[in-house]
Amino acid sequence: MEAVASFILILLIYFLGTLAIIQEVIKPKSELVVMNGGKVKQWVTNYGKIILLSFGLSIVTTTLAYILFI
Repeated sequence: MEAVASFILILLIYFLGTLAIIQEVIKPKSELVVMNGGKVKQWVTNYGKIILLSFGLSIVTTTLAYILFI
């Protein structure tokens, strides 16, 4: 149980750190896209890409840290 709790704690810290770094590298943006002659408007963002990339990097670094140090 302690191993799982420490893994989740390290993952959370690494996720927040990589999220901050990746947001500096990949600037969050949102733009309004008009479709069907102006009847449909939709916001297109890159937030999913930023969160997925930072979560993936934090999983890799947490697993590496967990294997090496615990």
